[in-house]
Amino acid sequence: MNVLFIGYGRMGGALGDAWLKGGLVERLSIVDPGLSADAAAGRYARLQDVPTDQAFELIVLAVKPAYASSALAGLSDRQCSQATVVSVAAGVTQASLSDAVGQRCPVVRAMPNTPVLLGAGCTGLYAGAQLDAARKAVIGRLFEAVGAAYWVDEEQQLDAVTAISGSGPAYYHLFSEALAEAGVKLGLNPELARNLAAQTAFGAATLQHQAHADFIELRVAVTSPNGTTAAAIEVFESQRKLRALLEQATSAAHRRSVELSKGA
Repeated sequence: MNVLFIGYGRMGGALGDAWLKGGLVERLSIVDPGLSADAAAGRYARLQDVPTDQAFELIVLAVKPAYASSALAGLSDRQCSQATVVSVAAGVTQASLSDAVGQRCPVVRAMPNTPVLLGAGCTGLYAGAQLDAARKAVIGRLFEAVGAAYWVDEEQQLDAVTAISGSGPAYYHLFSEALAEAGVKLGLNPELARNLAAQTAFGAATLQHQAHADFIELRVAVTSPNGTTAAAIEVFESQRKLRALLEQATSAAHRRSVELSKGA
């Protein structure tokens, strides 16, 4: 597979490097002003430097949302002739992307999260009816190479994906940060408190990721009646404090994602 990356920062680079390493693509052409240009190696500072007679099977758009439409508009007919465009630009709708590329090829929106950088990501995917089943399967496998990939049936569901998994790593980091701070207040040194919080998060996530794992059953298994965990859980669950806060936070993220898709 011959792939063109428009933008090769942390996210684009993580995807491209993983696909090459896994043998999922044969060649990458990369457009990124931050890289040293080398046409022989397929690296270009500007899109207009990419040969216009070169056809690509996949074009990955990994630029800031404000530059997404102009980047796609600069593609030649030949470059688009066999391609599927995959955009990881947050908030840029499929309609906007399709218009920018002149309706010349199918467009897929992808919402990966930062653990993609470690091959442990979670990506939400949406494609319209223009994408055939074979191409859809290929794109699914590409994103499964950097974690888990899930297709949604309606584009607006990507706003919910953004609120849960797209922004989700930051929620877990914040909880770990707060847990480590609580450990320091209880008398632990900061390094130990940080290590305890991080390892506990890793272990809990590993348990959650087991086949047929049930979140409630995992929590109950740790929560002995009248024990220390029960005392803490009672505080979290009092008047649904933690759940209500999460609902407010994810609703705020969802609302902002919708606003961004409308250009706000």
